[in-house]
Amino acid sequence: MDKTVKFEHLPKGTVGRSLCVFLAATASIIIASVLKFVFIVKTDEAIGVLPYVLFAIVILIIYLGHYLYVVCSRHSLVKNLRAFGAINLAMAMTVILNIYLEGINSFLMPAMLASFIVVSLVDGRDAFSANIFVNILIMFILLTQMRLANNLNYYAVVSKFAQGLTGGTVVAYWLSGETKRINFVLKGLLIALMSVLAVFAVVSAFGEKILTLKEIGFLAGGTFGQVIVAVALQPVFESMFNLVTNTRLVEFTDHNAPLIKRLKEEAPGTFIHSLAVANFAEVCASAIGENPYLARACAYYHDVGKLVNPLHFKENQPDDNPRDGLLPEVSAEIIRGHTTEGKRLCDEYRIPHEISDITVQHHGTLPIYVFLNKAKQLTDGEVDIEEYSYHGHTPVTKIAAIIMLCDSSEAAIRAMDNPDAERVDKLLRKLISDRINARQFDDCDITLRDLDIIRMTIISAYGGQFHKRLKYPDGSSGK
Repeated sequence: MDKTVKFEHLPKGTVGRSLCVFLAATASIIIASVLKFVFIVKTDEAIGVLPYVLFAIVILIIYLGHYLYVVCSRHSLVKNLRAFGAINLAMAMTVILNIYLEGINSFLMPAMLASFIVVSLVDGRDAFSANIFVNILIMFILLTQMRLANNLNYYAVVSKFAQGLTGGTVVAYWLSGETKRINFVLKGLLIALMSVLAVFAVVSAFGEKILTLKEIGFLAGGTFGQVIVAVALQPVFESMFNLVTNTRLVEFTDHNAPLIKRLKEEAPGTFIHSLAVANFAEVCASAIGENPYLARACAYYHDVGKLVNPLHFKENQPDDNPRDGLLPEVSAEIIRGHTTEGKRLCDEYRIPHEISDITVQHHGTLPIYVFLNKAKQLTDGEVDIEEYSYHGHTPVTKIAAIIMLCDSSEAAIRAMDNPDAERVDKLLRKLISDRINARQFDDCDITLRDLDIIRMTIISAYGGQFHKRLKYPDGSSGK
């Protein structure tokens, strides 16, 4: 089977496609800015075409600075076009909203909006850089327009620029990784309050006049309003670009999520197994510096393909095994089919590929030895190992490698009689060694040190099952 079929989402010509996203966002900003430019300049004032051209060129150069930063310093972001597109849309939306709301009142501008939106979607570093470039762009556009319109209001624009830079920076680092929307709102409102007080103090101390009640209302409305707008837009952006955020990952692992609910009801044994794998995958991911939320979500969904034939898997069988009497090649086809069926189900339920890819990676291309050995016993000829191997893809991320090891470890240890730490350690060493020899980790950047940490973490996680319980006088064991 062609392994590339499983990974059609992997971008081709990534830089070129990201440049198209960048140019589309830039064009929308330039068009909106020029239209505002035309509106504010008096119609009887002949300024010619050159100012418009120079105006557009400078906007393009500033925006290009952000693109070059991303290409040079955040190469992984360029590869993730969904996240890159979401950031550019958030930036363009923020710039356009600011230049038009300034027409109502400068204090109404949502200077930190890009930071509030982006920090919930991607890394805090990306929110920080987006916020800086957005505020530079806004200040250039507004000051240029004011200068040409002879309507200078430096203190209001500069104070909002300062608010956007400082407040947006706090947002980028304090709210990064926040998974609960209510906490996001509360922290965001606290940042907004501090920003309002800071702008009020600066303008009152250095401005040309004391703020009126109306201006204070605009300042409070624009600053607090952007928190609410950002929270309302977060699920829209997540759904529109099918992004994997920590908040969304928590939602994916809710037991009432559609596929998980089906797993719980239709394949309860697989559901319990997935919960156990998730517990170990989460701690292993944390131990080697990977995202524990993503590891847990991947573990929840790694076996959803068993929903197609749940009773053909041991953990869901009450008594009889429907595979008894089947030829080994037929049984192998049913068993290995759960990986490709899992991918199909995840795509059907619109599960992001960061999670769905694990369904075809967690067994890699390993042979299904129980059926391979059975086939060898039933025939005198050669047995094609490919017919008894998983037709998936070897892990391409550390998370996928973690799920592969935690899945096989959980199943193997569950099958052991009276497991103890020494026997489990020996088992894990063999599992890891077998997969290294089978070249299952050749496509991901996991290291031998990572694998050793994962082994020790799994042993530690299972440790609670090994300790000797205290015997009470009545013969019962303490818990």
